[in-house]
Amino acid sequence: MKKILLTAALLLASFGVSAQLHVDLRAGASAASFGDRHLKLGLRTGIGVEYLFGRFGIRTGLFYTNKGASTTSNVFDYDRSIRLSYLDIPVEAVGSFPLAGRTRIEVHAGPYAACRVRSVLPEGMHYDAKHCEFGAGAGVDFAIGRFIVGPEVQYGLTRLAKRGDDHATTYALTLGYRF
Repeated sequence: MKKILLTAALLLASFGVSAQLHVDLRAGASAASFGDRHLKLGLRTGIGVEYLFGRFGIRTGLFYTNKGASTTSNVFDYDRSIRLSYLDIPVEAVGSFPLAGRTRIEVHAGPYAACRVRSVLPEGMHYDAKHCEFGAGAGVDFAIGRFIVGPEVQYGLTRLAKRGDDHATTYALTLGYRF
């Protein structure tokens, strides 16, 4: 085990010369749904970390995401909405490609793990959501200098409830600043 850790440390140290570390703060909107319910608007905010080895690398972070669904077609009707809030950690592969000058496009995809931190249900409704969710996410970031615009989608591979076939789907659009 010590040999594996030492080898990994030496490998990362050798890549350190050509690697680029990026940290960014993001905030934006999310639209989520599960099962046959309607979309519910929410918030997605957090911090992202990206480590590039040339044009390819690894992206992760910690994000607070509002998920859930609405029982009506009005996305602003919060009285009849299932509101679930999660902390999620994505671990994604990223490809970064220059467009012009300081403008880049970054494509990322990979798994995520999420833990529910809050839930608000309509009065009289019982929905027994699981505390952990695992899924896959994908997105595209447009980096213009230090600013980022990033649409992305997450699909929950685990069912949200103990019974039923409710898989969460979340669409997000975030704006960020890269340090």
